[in-house]
Amino acid sequence: MNRRLRRGDGTIFIGRASAPETRPRRRTDGAAASARRPPLSRLLAVFAALGLLAGTGAAARAQSETGSPGISQIRDAEIEQDLRQWEMPVWKAAGLDPDAMHIILIADDQINSFVAGGQNIFVYTGLLTRSDNANQVIGVMAHETGHVYGGDLARLSDAIKKAQIAQVIGMIAGAAAGVATHSGSPAVAGMAAGQSYAERNFLSFSRGQEGAADKAATIFLNDTGQSPRGLLQFMQKLQGDENALGIHEVPYLMTHPLTQDRIDALQHDVSTSKFADAREPATYKEQHSRMIAKLVGFLAPTSDVFEKYPETDNSVAARYARAIAYHRMSNEAEAMKLVDGLIAGAPDDPFFQELKGQFLFEAGHVAESVAPYQRANQLLPRNALIETEMAQTMVEAGDGRYDRQALDALTDSADKDSDNPLTWRLMATIYGREGKENEAILYTAEQAFAEGRYKEAKGQAHYVAGRFPFGSPGALRAQDLEQDAENAIKAER
Repeated sequence: MNRRLRRGDGTIFIGRASAPETRPRRRTDGAAASARRPPLSRLLAVFAALGLLAGTGAAARAQSETGSPGISQIRDAEIEQDLRQWEMPVWKAAGLDPDAMHIILIADDQINSFVAGGQNIFVYTGLLTRSDNANQVIGVMAHETGHVYGGDLARLSDAIKKAQIAQVIGMIAGAAAGVATHSGSPAVAGMAAGQSYAERNFLSFSRGQEGAADKAATIFLNDTGQSPRGLLQFMQKLQGDENALGIHEVPYLMTHPLTQDRIDALQHDVSTSKFADAREPATYKEQHSRMIAKLVGFLAPTSDVFEKYPETDNSVAARYARAIAYHRMSNEAEAMKLVDGLIAGAPDDPFFQELKGQFLFEAGHVAESVAPYQRANQLLPRNALIETEMAQTMVEAGDGRYDRQALDALTDSADKDSDNPLTWRLMATIYGREGKENEAILYTAEQAFAEGRYKEAKGQAHYVAGRFPFGSPGALRAQDLEQDAENAIKAER
């Protein structure tokens, strides 16, 4: 059994409620969403200008191999919730609507993060696993929040219009490839491909925004009584990596200020902050250790898991990581022994219950996996990913008694996270079992839209719209979906 789950579109999901690459978000009440997130293929065209690092080698390699940008996304209820909890005070201090903010996890060992497509913060797993504490992660995300607060994406669009878009994208890709290969030649080639004057003006604009985002981050952190030291420490960590790799930055070829320049500015901000020595909450320390353990447990080679978390380590994080590693090795007896021990120590922890349900489900004990997921849902109600995971166990258990409960959970999940195709597929399955063909077709169209198959979604929505009574909720919803699909098709041209 494949323990490292991977969708055909490259998405990796730690839990089983997979989600597609980021798509335009839709409401499920038939009304068009007020804010839409463009596909990642469009977001990545400008992300390098708004990230923590100038180097984006993975994106450059994927583009060279596939002809279009390609990244892998991770979904996990626990990690997403913890990151949102950590950053919520910062978003509020910045005057941003937390409900409009999205954190997207990228499965990549690089230390990187960026903002793209509005209020979307992309965080690489390498950044998380290389962080020493929650305060460092909070500092980095506060920097990205600074971009959102400053409206940098809107101004970036204006900056791009002043240069040829192809030149700008080529320059960013060239710089990224240069960092990936530890060579300046690809960046030089990228610069030579266009008009260097326009490109340098664009880079100067970007460097200014990076400095402003650093400053905004320290202000937000001070306003929330948190130390800005974590962001400084992380920049120093980056500088250490640069020195070890022999990277020599050329200021006007970079989309960011020199690392030392940023460090100098941050050192001043830390020295003048009355919260410089503020400690993070004890709960954050535990959440951070579990986050790292979970990522290592699921994504690292199992030999690395046991090296980092040996059997002599009886901490919660170590047992968490080893349980996952044993599960990936199909040693279900040891995996279940560890997860049951974790539950015994914290019976009201929803994520231990979720993990047990996942282990049982993936080991083929589908009916037995329902109860742990139900318990997780009771302990953490209305979590979209857990609701979909629970519903999947109920649907695949083949017990019709669960259908109503599963449908209620899926409806709530879709209201909060319309990007998950599994949610729509399960809803279509339930309605199909009940003989409600129109609803089954409608939700199959929703699944196609969530997976980026816009032409298919448009055709199915158009077909089923005429099968519902005129003016009914089903007809309106199908018409709304058809229009959304048409808009997405046009946006791809």
